[in-house]
Amino acid sequence: MEIIKEIGHISCSNASLTNFFSDIKNYKEVFSNEVSSFEILNENAFEIKIGSFPKISLTHSKSNKNSFSLKSNSNNFEFEILINLWEISSKSSRCQIIFNGNFSMMIEMMAKKPLENFLTNITKKIEKIEL
Repeated sequence: MEIIKEIGHISCSNASLTNFFSDIKNYKEVFSNEVSSFEILNENAFEIKIGSFPKISLTHSKSNKNSFSLKSNSNNFEFEILINLWEISSKSSRCQIIFNGNFSMMIEMMAKKPLENFLTNITKKIEKIEL
């Protein structure tokens, strides 16, 4: 399953957003309204609880200069969230969030709508980031 969300304009420089997404503590701010639990496990991993889903451990990595990856550490719920950033000008950027999940048909049917809502709400939070 793939879900893509685009943010056409964020009033932050690309460098500021890159610094923001480089620090896993900042994901708590982005996920705050969407998760009932957020716990940092180490400098590259954190655990979240979304709705009725079990807790999910995510490993954070920088894919390249302007891309970040959050990969699940569960064999039962395999997915990755990619965050791609592009500079529009020195004071504005755009962002793309891509959710790629490898689920059974049954799980996909149950999870698709809540995941779409989760990603939509995250994009709204990112749009409002002031750095």
